[in-house]
Amino acid sequence: MSPALSYGVAAFLGFVALLALVALKLPGLDPVVRRFMIAGQGAAAVVVLLDVVTLLQGHEVDSLVTHVGYAVAAVGLPVILLNRRPDLQVPGQEADASTRAADPVEESEPEPAHLAVVAVTAIALLVLVVRLQQTW
Repeated sequence: MSPALSYGVAAFLGFVALLALVALKLPGLDPVVRRFMIAGQGAAAVVVLLDVVTLLQGHEVDSLVTHVGYAVAAVGLPVILLNRRPDLQVPGQEADASTRAADPVEESEPEPAHLAVVAVTAIALLVLVVRLQQTW
């Protein structure tokens, strides 16, 4: 695996985190930050994919469990943090008047994750990509 690629992706994710924090004050940057975060997730997935291919070709690492853990976390963590689900109602409980809607025909899409969550996710992904490279 190429350290230059890993550290380049990490630098890009650091830039995304800073841009997300700036976008908290400048809402016009919101769509740009979200596109960059998607690109950062894709770049991290490419790093993990190249790492897995190299491992399958026979490369030995000191602690395989730790290394695979970083790889799985680098792919799964952004999915968990950035995908918001609508609130679920417990079966058998009736919604009160404040949460009950007039039975909408279509469910509305959940709001995207807050920009602060995007910044934290970018920093966490940065750390995971760097640790994946360091356990190489």
